[in-house]
Amino acid sequence: MKITIISPFSFGYINALVEELQSYPSVEVSFIQLDKFKLEYSGVPQRVKNFFSKTLLCRNIKQKYLEDQIKKEILSCPPSNYILVIRPDKLKGETLLFLKEHTKQLISYYFDAIVNIPKMKERLPYFDKVYSYEKEDVEKYDLGFITNFIPVDHYIKNKENNIVFNISSYDERFPVIEAVARQLNEQNHPYNILIRQRKGLKSKYVKMLRDYLPLSETKKMIEQAGILLDIQKCDQKGLSFRVFEALGAGKKLITTNSAVVDYDFFNPDNICVINKKKPVISKEFLNKPYVDIPESIVAKYRRRAWIKEVFGIEKRN
Repeated sequence: MKITIISPFSFGYINALVEELQSYPSVEVSFIQLDKFKLEYSGVPQRVKNFFSKTLLCRNIKQKYLEDQIKKEILSCPPSNYILVIRPDKLKGETLLFLKEHTKQLISYYFDAIVNIPKMKERLPYFDKVYSYEKEDVEKYDLGFITNFIPVDHYIKNKENNIVFNISSYDERFPVIEAVARQLNEQNHPYNILIRQRKGLKSKYVKMLRDYLPLSETKKMIEQAGILLDIQKCDQKGLSFRVFEALGAGKKLITTNSAVVDYDFFNPDNICVINKKKPVISKEFLNKPYVDIPESIVAKYRRRAWIKEVFGIEKRN
């Protein structure tokens, strides 16, 4: 079976899915990462030309270069049984039609709410199947429901450490994250909270990063922590990867996403749901031990289960 995945940079989570597929003897997988196709301007004239092209003709030289490179990659390989597109709003309809002509099944996975990226609604008709982790979008647009997945199969378990860990990009969640960090600081509770940003922002309570950390480094930090912090974005009810990292690593979780209580792995001893406006974390929760979740439940959220649902294939041990 031939599978092609087309995706922008996703903090290594899609790379983790590709790595798992590569371990399937019956699968040949190609990964087209959109971020590697960046047109470098040859000089000021080309930059000016693209400015007027975008402004007057609605034609973007960089976008055309990106989509031409995708087509070139597709034509260089045998047709795929499946092409999975993450963030199809980044591609034109013409390119999606091209992809559809070169696969038996063109599918997509939306790991953001359509209300946050309206263009994703326009892209729905191009696909044979669209999956989403947002239950409201699933109901409204007749999509297939699937959650995010545990990106790593094996974590080093460290139940002695009670550090609260979070790593996020700087966005509208920052005030809540900083408020939690301030509270932990006042309680003298250990934490490691990192924010990636480029604006020269400073904070007394969180550490600022300029660059993205690879998933392997994040994994080490998760293993060193005892509790993960998850602050959901606006209009997000689907569960983030942080929730599944906590589940896979056997870590407690502090989250603003109240939808987590409806999942079969929810245990109030392991998961504390806080209010965004007034995030309050009790010392009792911070200090209580983690309650193990049966593997029969955890297995539902591993990469193998995700692959079986989306591509209909199983890995034999």
